[in-house]
Amino acid sequence: MTLIRITAAVLMLAGVSACGNSQIASRNVPFETLPAAQTGLPTGQPEGYRALPVVAAQPDLTQRPTATARYNIVNYAITVPEELSVSEANLYYPVADIVWRGDAIGDRKDQVGYIFQEGLNRARRSVSDGQAVKAEITVRRFHSITEKTRYTVGGVHSINFDLVLRDAQTGAVLLERPVKADLKAFGGRRAINADRQGLTMKERIHRHLERVIRAELTLPNGWADQGERLAKGVDQI
Repeated sequence: MTLIRITAAVLMLAGVSACGNSQIASRNVPFETLPAAQTGLPTGQPEGYRALPVVAAQPDLTQRPTATARYNIVNYAITVPEELSVSEANLYYPVADIVWRGDAIGDRKDQVGYIFQEGLNRARRSVSDGQAVKAEITVRRFHSITEKTRYTVGGVHSINFDLVLRDAQTGAVLLERPVKADLKAFGGRRAINADRQGLTMKERIHRHLERVIRAELTLPNGWADQGERLAKGVDQI
């Protein structure tokens, strides 16, 4: 089975900063990870995985409100299983695990992996402190909406994933649970107006996953503690 695995190491010592330029997805680049001596985690690239480049950057805590976290992600892996089905059918509701139209036609599993990567990176920049962990995300469903649905009735971005947090030194599992992170999908004129304001489907999902992962890092019951209340309060924009 071929999987997408994204591994990055960030949030090192307070005095260290790192930055890099955006890179185009490649299936032949090596994983980026902290040295084993610093993380206590095994290094190397397992056979059967496709790697995506990850740019590690020092958190920009001046542009986002910060919250004290229960957990602090120093390493992560994002996996989109090969067995998930993909549909490009322009129907109101294609039957598939992955439906995505927010990027040009391409490898939808790679694209979904990058979307989760961006959401996770934004979440890390919005929290501080907490126990150092490795986050493992396995995507189970990413069913967005088609062109036909978006420019008529709208719908729901149906997003499900499994989350595991492991102690960065010992590898012991600290948290393991499925996360249901659905988001209202705009339709018709509302979708067009949102695009004009820069709130594309992709940007809205980036922001939403940031909120979801941030909740998982800071609240005892994660997104379940605030999802419905927040959705009603701010309409998930």
